[in-house]
Amino acid sequence: MIFYNSLLAKWFLGKGKKHYFMLGWFFFTRYKYLEVWEDMELRIHAKQYWECFSLTLIPALILSLLFSWWCMILPFITYDLLYWFEKIIYHHSIFNWEAIKHSGDTLYLRKRKAYAWKKGYGKKELPVSRWND
Repeated sequence: MIFYNSLLAKWFLGKGKKHYFMLGWFFFTRYKYLEVWEDMELRIHAKQYWECFSLTLIPALILSLLFSWWCMILPFITYDLLYWFEKIIYHHSIFNWEAIKHSGDTLYLRKRKAYAWKKGYGKKELPVSRWND
């Protein structure tokens, strides 16, 4: 979900270059409107977050029943853990690559296969994109 013209975004981001931030699968932007490609990029990131969340929900539930309820935090931070782990190790992120590559296609989320990012996760080289020309 994208919150446009958010006071929280205006306060948190100040006058910096970034114009949105992500908290869970909620995006807060300081502008009233986004370009179509920016909006699509945020929606792709939100879909990726939801997939990471659903991927770890059942294991976290089992771990919380066996050990501690603190394990239920895992689904909420999985996207960030995967994102930063790959960013630190390989200096790129498949999440960003997918969102930027398909941001111009407004029908991408309809034709996208579930967990499309898993195929390229952890690879040293990202797939070739038409934007690299």
